[in-house]
Amino acid sequence: MTKAEKRAAVGGFLWIVAVVQYFVAQVAVASQWRTPYSWWDNYISDLGNTACGRFMGNYVCSPLAGAMNASFIIAGLLTVAGVGLMGSVWPPTSMASLGVLLWILAGAGQVLVGAAPENEDLPLHLIGALNLPVGSVAILLLGLASRRTGLGLFGIVLAVVGLVGTTLSIFAPDLVGVGGAERLAGYPGDLWLLVVGAAALLPRPEPASAEVLTKMA
Repeated sequence: MTKAEKRAAVGGFLWIVAVVQYFVAQVAVASQWRTPYSWWDNYISDLGNTACGRFMGNYVCSPLAGAMNASFIIAGLLTVAGVGLMGSVWPPTSMASLGVLLWILAGAGQVLVGAAPENEDLPLHLIGALNLPVGSVAILLLGLASRRTGLGLFGIVLAVVGLVGTTLSIFAPDLVGVGGAERLAGYPGDLWLLVVGAAALLPRPEPASAEVLTKMA
């Protein structure tokens, strides 16, 4: 395994950890709600709300809000670290470079979501929440840059789903609930990180090159 492949494998592992701990945190934190928590009608950010009471149309009371906010921050930091380690595996094109940059911004946005809970600084929190559409656009660009590979096509499909979710969350959240729309916007990105991260761990018989995604597909 070359040095570049080792770095990519470490980056992939960090992405897997980021996604797994993020979903475990959601389930664990949601389980402590007494209301209970609705995966369709509550925002993901409600899990990190540090107060109890009505907020944006929902009753919110998250006993483990601190754990959820820590999970947001950890996921964002690991995402950025993984991007740094895997940056060399993408095709050497301006489109891929822009996609990598947007993933860094998406990771930073997730950190901001955890650092500024919705009830403490909503404007700053909403800026951080832009990580969802930014991540979808990043996946789309990286997918288009490697569209001749299986992972590239997979990324394009997930990006479209994520952008549809973003559109629903803005214009028609009642169709699937505000929580459902937000998850439709964000979970495709998490799935992409998980799959691409896992692909980076797989041994590749062919020599590494600037187009490692082609070898992983």
